[in-house]
Amino acid sequence: MIAVLTDFGVTDNYNGVVVATIKKLNPYANVEFITPQSKNFNVIAAAYQLYTSFKYFPRKTIFTVVVDPGVGTSRKAIIVKTKNYYFVGPDNGVLSWAANHDKIVEIRNFTNSNLYLSHSISNTFHGRDIFAVASAFLSLGLSMEIFGEKLTKIEKIPFQYSKEKNKHLGRVVFIDHFGNVATNIPFSVVNHISRVLIKDNEVKVKQVKSFGYAGRGELLVYENGYGFLEIGLREDSAANVLNVKEGDEICIEEYTQEDFSHFI
Repeated sequence: MIAVLTDFGVTDNYNGVVVATIKKLNPYANVEFITPQSKNFNVIAAAYQLYTSFKYFPRKTIFTVVVDPGVGTSRKAIIVKTKNYYFVGPDNGVLSWAANHDKIVEIRNFTNSNLYLSHSISNTFHGRDIFAVASAFLSLGLSMEIFGEKLTKIEKIPFQYSKEKNKHLGRVVFIDHFGNVATNIPFSVVNHISRVLIKDNEVKVKQVKSFGYAGRGELLVYENGYGFLEIGLREDSAANVLNVKEGDEICIEEYTQEDFSHFI
């Protein structure tokens, strides 16, 4: 299987041409989309979508990721083999959370121009001319060394989660189309929330299991479907109310034993 994640959208022909390029080289390739319309130019959001998706795909799936604001520059086009999967995309950090989680085995820089469909590579459409080609050839069984020189590391997006005493310090990593605000704070490490700070502004939230336990217009905090702490607003957009974006800082403070002593 080849699983595609791009920010090309559904109104233009870019995604269709990427799939056609893969099928031209391997007519039997099974191509599926994680999403054809990840957020434009948003590498953090795409890294989160890939990270929370990849393990649900069959082993040996080839993930083709094209969220590439640096297309046409000196950034590398890489192929990463991990313990269970392959990842193809720009070396801008978008692959790093998923690939490192599955344990990287080998990295190649796709520089072998003999494999390109055309010697005239577009400066703005590497999704078609490089990443689709690499994915198709991988699906046909070409070995990693054919694509180009070996690399020892890939660019990373810092995960930026830490804990200091009773404080969990993290980031907003994804805002879905409902306006739910996903963080990189594992929900399992948080027990009794006393205060939520977003960009140093205190936010009043209600900790619940799901949206049905909150009233309309009430901000809530809960465990999302991927195990992370998320802030939502029943039947409305929490992101709009909070005025946040991917990359913004969030701090979750917990009650301490001293706090609880006041209730005894």
